[in-house]
Amino acid sequence: GSSQPGALRAFAPPPSLREVAKAPLPVLFALGLAASPPPPCVMKLLSLVLYKHKEDNSVELMHCSELSSFNFFQRGPIKEHIKFHSRLCVSRTPVGKRTSIEMDQNLGKCHTWVHPQGIGAAVLVDAEYPMRVAFSLLSESVRVYLERMAGKWEDVERDQTLQCPDVEDLFQKFQNPEEADKLTKIEKDLEEVKTTVMQSMDDLLKRGENLDQLMQKSADLSSTSVQFYRTAKKNNQCCKMY
Repeated sequence: GSSQPGALRAFAPPPSLREVAKAPLPVLFALGLAASPPPPCVMKLLSLVLYKHKEDNSVELMHCSELSSFNFFQRGPIKEHIKFHSRLCVSRTPVGKRTSIEMDQNLGKCHTWVHPQGIGAAVLVDAEYPMRVAFSLLSESVRVYLERMAGKWEDVERDQTLQCPDVEDLFQKFQNPEEADKLTKIEKDLEEVKTTVMQSMDDLLKRGENLDQLMQKSADLSSTSVQFYRTAKKNNQCCKMY
């Protein structure tokens, strides 16, 4: 019952979806939602997701994300878009292949790798994060997961949370790509990176598909997150016009 203005402000309603989508999002590059490019020299590793690979719809096994640079109201929609894009990109990556998918507006990438034993992995990074370091994280994470989690994931048919602490540690170490460079023998992966298939989001889509339709069908995205995407995209188009 305080009459102080500060006490009343604490109960102010949360920002509207439109306000959230208009907020400056330095790493929404990866989701095609960025209103402006990230500042120079900022290298961000947003997420690492591991899957049991299936061409139609890969099954999530574990998820790591670092979203502290976003405010509370942005994190929910962003997390759902990470799940959607990561699953789509891994599912459309052939077994044994590495793919680097350029997200909308050249603002970031989703790197994927599907191991011949059937585990796929995706990282979402900003445009500054070195590709060779991202693929080193994918290779190491899949190798460690296959070693530590043998017998636990092979029969999984629906999304699980089969977290592997050693993979979570790797994700934290690779937050700083310069440190990760020292921790791993990156050079040995350079030849492998040269064989990476470079694609755009449009290249991933099958004939007759569009991203909007896939989003509406996806169980990863709530209606709020789909609207978040549309509002932000509309704002981006306005930014381009002016």
